[in-house]
Amino acid sequence: MILSGSKQQVGEERQTRIVIAALAVFSKTSFGDATTEEIARRAHVSKRDIYAVFPDKHAILAAAIEMVLQAGDENLRRVILDSQRDLASPREALEIIGLTLVSEILSPSSGFVFRLASSESVEQPAIGATYFEKWYTRRSRAIAQFFSKDLSKTTGKTGRSFDASLASKQFLGLITQLPQLTTCIGMLDMWSPKSAQAHVRSSVECFLKAYPGLASKSRPSTYA
Repeated sequence: MILSGSKQQVGEERQTRIVIAALAVFSKTSFGDATTEEIARRAHVSKRDIYAVFPDKHAILAAAIEMVLQAGDENLRRVILDSQRDLASPREALEIIGLTLVSEILSPSSGFVFRLASSESVEQPAIGATYFEKWYTRRSRAIAQFFSKDLSKTTGKTGRSFDASLASKQFLGLITQLPQLTTCIGMLDMWSPKSAQAHVRSSVECFLKAYPGLASKSRPSTYA
């Protein structure tokens, strides 16, 4: 059993090296021009090692997308947890969460993967689904859980009960639509820390107009 576990660990480490190497290769050249030979060289493995795990380059790309998504998942969960513990108001929490989302989209790794998934999804729709559906679903779910835990008793502008799932999707759309669009078409020069913060603040303000009860809702600054 120890030997089996050791072999599994070695296999996982090798797979991680392959995916990291692939990201480096994909970022240096076009996806079509990237070769498994170069990926193998950077990962210090053989081509046989690669094909033992991944049937083709698109499978490697899917794994690379998953790795970037997972890193974003963990960071967003950590930020949400910190906001629950340390921040005094929902507005502050929403601005911190919004800045985290924008920073992720504009980061070199996520921005590159976003553009690559966009281009490759034309011929490989599954690649687009892997990134766009999973990214949106995971982020929306994390924010909905935050709403459900802290803000579930708040009502919307119409007075109806608060729908955490719907609110999370609306919040996500307001925050991320413009950064994702500009990332896709390569207009990253328009973003600076100041402009990102201004965008998030205006998006949060717009969101709170639909849910005015959130802005006035208070909660303890620390949690048990």
